[in-house]
Parts: sequence; structure tokens; C-alpha cells
Amino acid sequence: MRYFLIFLGLIFLYGCLIRTYTIEKPRRDLDVEGNQGYLYGEPPSPPQLKKTRKVTIFEVELGAHPPKEVSSLEPEAVKEEGKTEEIEESIKEEILEEEGGVEEEISSPEPLQEYELYTVEKNDTLQKISKKFYGTTKKWLLLYEENKDVIKNPDKIYPGLKIKIPIFK
Repeated sequence: MRYFLIFLGLIFLYGCLIRTYTIEKPRRDLDVEGNQGYLYGEPPSPPQLKKTRKVTIFEVELGAHPPKEVSSLEPEAVKEEGKTEEIEESIKEEILEEEGGVEEEISSPEPLQEYELYTVEKNDTLQKISKKFYGTTKKWLLLYEENKDVIKNPDKIYPGLKIKIPIFK
């Protein structure tokens, strides 16, 4: 029990997101047939049961989550409409100054036509290969998509298999 509490403490120190909510589900155990275990005589009448039951669901997401941003640049309600418009315009100007005046669209890096050939080693997975080349395990699907002609099943890759690793700009 002590180790379990230490484990829970470490999870909370590391950072996680916990959600709990209650939902009502219909009961499925209301239809009781037969003698209900009585060999002789009549079984007692069943008590009146509720048609639904409450279920509490706990969701725990491990890992770092971005903090919720609270903007202090929101204009406060002003009685005169002209002042509100001036405040909104000044806020837009402040935001443009902070961003450098131009909004840049963030896009994912596009692969070049160049590929690096990699020979799969013992105990390699697509996630491990992705970690070696990109620094994250989340791009394993990209590796699989680029090598569908060679890899039939992403869970089964074999040593000696040559795969193409896309190089990004």
C-alpha cells in the first residue's frame, strides 16, 4: 500500500490531468426469472429497483499539459460604445506589435524528396527509430506511411529490413 501511495504521489508531482464525472446508465439486471434459488415454495417478491444506476467515471491523463491561458487583454465593459471600440483597436494594435505585425501560420515541416536509408537493427520498433531520427516517438506513423511497400504490419519489423527515413527542411 505504501508503494502505491508513493506511486500516486509521483504521478501528481510529474503532472497529470484528472477528470471525474457521473453518468446514469440503465440497469440490465432487472429481469429475474426462475425460482431464484428456492427449491420449494414461492420466492419473495423482488423489491422495487430503480431503472437507472449512477456510475462515476475517473479519467487520468499522464504527461505535461499546457497551462490554461488567461488573457488580461480583454476589454472591460464600458458604458459608452465609442470608448469600447477605441479599447478594442488599441488591444489589436498591442497584439500586432507583440507578434511583430504579421501573423505567421505554423505548418508542419514538409518532407523533401530526399530519404535516408536505415537498416533495422535487433529490438528496433518504428517508435524507437522515430525517436532516433526525430527526437519524438510520435512520428512513427509517418515512417510507416512512407514504407508501406516494405512494411506490411507496423508491429512486425525485422532486423535487416531497409526503410526510408524522410528528411525534413
